[in-house]
Amino acid sequence: MSQDPLPWKRVRSGERRDHHVLRIGEDVFADPRDGQERSRVIVDADDWCNVLPLTRDGNVVLVKQFRFGSGAVSLELPGGVVDHGEDAATTAARELEEETGYRAGRVIALGTYNPNPAHFTNRVHAFVALDCEAVHDGHPDASEDLRVEIVPRERVRELAAGGAIDHALILATIGLATLKGYL
Repeated sequence: MSQDPLPWKRVRSGERRDHHVLRIGEDVFADPRDGQERSRVIVDADDWCNVLPLTRDGNVVLVKQFRFGSGAVSLELPGGVVDHGEDAATTAARELEEETGYRAGRVIALGTYNPNPAHFTNRVHAFVALDCEAVHDGHPDASEDLRVEIVPRERVRELAAGGAIDHALILATIGLATLKGYL
């Protein structure tokens, strides 16, 4: 059985260029095999959360929104940036209500994962929200143009498998929810 690769030591961090949601820079690491220094691009980003909202009658609350990176409308789970000092479960419940107008009866952690550990420093916190009910029409941020879409629970896996849901972080959360028996 082979040994795991050794960790690389950060020799120095480069200046970060701040792009509001991302800070990008180049750090230098020492290769543990030979000590040679190598540069790597590092993207510091805030933690994120996604929440799979399940209503009492067995539906899932999704949102549609335009995504600038893909240049297309994306079908997704509600979610957003975890504010500094805020618990990720609190963020999940807040984002759910802000984006959709639905309030969760309970929020349960599914797990936490690295969205792209090759370059990104942040983590994604995945949740399921149970017993969700509509309490208002939602209050998304001024820069968000969202449409709520309610789909039967059994259709979510089909939408993911068929490519209608193609956001990788959303697919990972759906995968965790499926593995843990919520879908």
